[in-house]
Amino acid sequence: MRDFWYEAQKKAKKTMRDKGFQGWNNVAVWRDFKPIYIPEDIWPHYLEHVTSERFTRRSQSGAGNQNRPIHGGVTTHTGGSVPFAAHAKRMVRLI
Repeated sequence: MRDFWYEAQKKAKKTMRDKGFQGWNNVAVWRDFKPIYIPEDIWPHYLEHVTSERFTRRSQSGAGNQNRPIHGGVTTHTGGSVPFAAHAKRMVRLI
């Protein structure tokens, strides 16, 4: 579901950019450029969710955690919560 909404948001932004609108990354600006496959009554609820304090806080937290060096390696989804360098060492021992 997350990918669906991300693609819808990306499509609205692209439409704005292609039409030459300034501020295409601002939610208030692309509010009127709803993708055709999303119902009229759903789009405003999605935009309300994206602009909510909780969503913004979690988004900023996630962006801050992304690719942050921890224990000598960059965090990735590879290997769960184990740093990539530690995971690589374990894999070498198994071979």
